[in-house]
Amino acid sequence: MKLLRTLLVLDRDEDFLKQVELALREYYTILTASDEATAQQILEREHIDAMFFDEQSTEAVGGIQIIKRLKSTVPDLPVIVLTENPTVEMAVEAIKVGAYHYGAKALRVGELRALIEKAMQEQLLKRDYERIREELSRLSGKIVGRSTEIRRILEQIRRVAMTDVTVLVMGESGTGKELVAQEIHSLSKRTDKPFVAVNCASLVRGLIESELFGHQRGSFTGAMQNKLGKFELAEGGTIFLDEIADLDLQSQVKLLRVLQEKVVDRVGGSMPIPIDVRVIAATNGDLSEMTTKGEFREDLYYRLNIFPITLPPLRQHKDDIPLLVQYYLERYGPELGKPNLSVSQSAQEYIVQYDWPGNVRELQNTIQRAILFCSTQKIEPPDLPKELTEGKASIQANVPLPVLEKQAKDSAARLAILNALEQTGWNIKKSAQILSIPEKTLYDKCSNLGIKLKRVNKT
Repeated sequence: MKLLRTLLVLDRDEDFLKQVELALREYYTILTASDEATAQQILEREHIDAMFFDEQSTEAVGGIQIIKRLKSTVPDLPVIVLTENPTVEMAVEAIKVGAYHYGAKALRVGELRALIEKAMQEQLLKRDYERIREELSRLSGKIVGRSTEIRRILEQIRRVAMTDVTVLVMGESGTGKELVAQEIHSLSKRTDKPFVAVNCASLVRGLIESELFGHQRGSFTGAMQNKLGKFELAEGGTIFLDEIADLDLQSQVKLLRVLQEKVVDRVGGSMPIPIDVRVIAATNGDLSEMTTKGEFREDLYYRLNIFPITLPPLRQHKDDIPLLVQYYLERYGPELGKPNLSVSQSAQEYIVQYDWPGNVRELQNTIQRAILFCSTQKIEPPDLPKELTEGKASIQANVPLPVLEKQAKDSAARLAILNALEQTGWNIKKSAQILSIPEKTLYDKCSNLGIKLKRVNKT
C-alpha cells in the first residue's frame, strides 16, 4: 500500500474545506483547520508535507504574520497562500517571509495539485540534502588509533562489512559504538542506502512498536495518518539499534520476528511488509547476564550475537590518546577559529594519565572545550577540566575566571543529576521530572558528563 503524503488546509469556509478534501483525498491525506490555532496544533503533533490557506479567510492580522508563525513552528514547511486579490507587493513580501507560493485562489484542481506536487518535491529534495549532509558529517569521522585493540576492531569491521550478517557491538558508553556501525555501513554494499540510528533507551514506552515498525492511520488514538517505522525508513540500508538492552520484553518478541522473517507488522496493519535491512545492535550492558536473569530474551540474544564486536574502554588503550588528541585538534581547531593548536607536554601528561570514565566521547568534548578556553597557540593545564588536574595547586592557582566558572557549572550539573538519580533509584523518567528537562536531554547530559546509567525498572 502506497502511503499518502499529508496536506494541511486552513480556511474558515467549511464548504471549501469539504470541496478540497473530496477533490484531493485520492492523492493526499487531507487534514483541515478552520482557524490558525487549530492549524498550529496539527503542525505540532503531525508530520505535514505541505499546506495552503486563503489569506482573506483567516484572522485580521493578515497572511504575512500567519506565514511567519507557521514557519516558526515548522521552518521547512512549504506554505502556499491563495487569495482572491493577489498583488505583486504582497507576493514579494510573502516570499520574503518564507511562503512557497502566493497567488490567486481561482485554480483548477489539476493546477492546484501540480503546485502542491512541486512544493512537496522541493521539500523532499531539501530534506534529502540535509540527511546526506548529516550522514556525511557522521561518516567524516574516523576510527582513530594504532593500538593492538583498535587494529583488532578495524580488522573485524573489514571482515564483516561486505556481508549482511547481524552485528552486536558491545562496550561502555562513549567508546564509539555508533561510529563502528557507521563504518560498517560505509564499507558495505549498502553504503548508498539509508543509515538509520535508533536510541532504544529514548523510545517512549507504549510507542516503541509504532516508532520501530510504523502504524496505520486510525490504529490508535492520535494516529491521524500512516507512519513509516524506522525499519521501513532504513529499507535497503542499515538500522543501528543502540542501547538494545533497554527494549522491553514485548518489543523484543516483535524484533525477533523481524530478524527471523524479514517482515514488519505495522500497528493496526493487516499484512506483513517485507523488508531488506541490515541490523547492527549495540549495548553497554551484559546481555548474557541479562538473559540469565530473564531481563533479555535468550533467543533474541543469540540472533543478535552472530558477529560480536567488543570495544575496549579508552583506559585500556591509552597509547592512542595522543593520536586522538591531535585528530580532534585538527578537526575542531579550524571550526572554532583556532587552527594550528598544539598541546604542552604537561597538559598531555594530565590527559594521558586520566582514566576517562566517559571514554572517547569525554575526550572529544574535553578537547573541544580546551580549544575554546585556550588563549595562546598551545593548550596548557589550566585549559583542562579540574577532573584532569585536581591535586595540583600550583597549576590551579592561575586558572582564568571564565574557566573556573565553566568547570563549576559542569560540576554542579553533574552533582544535580547524580542527586536526582540517587533520589529516584536511577529512574530516568522521574529524574527528568525533578530536573525539569526532557528525558532525551537527561540521556545526552549523562553521556556528555560521563555518568554511566544503571539499568533499573522504568515503571
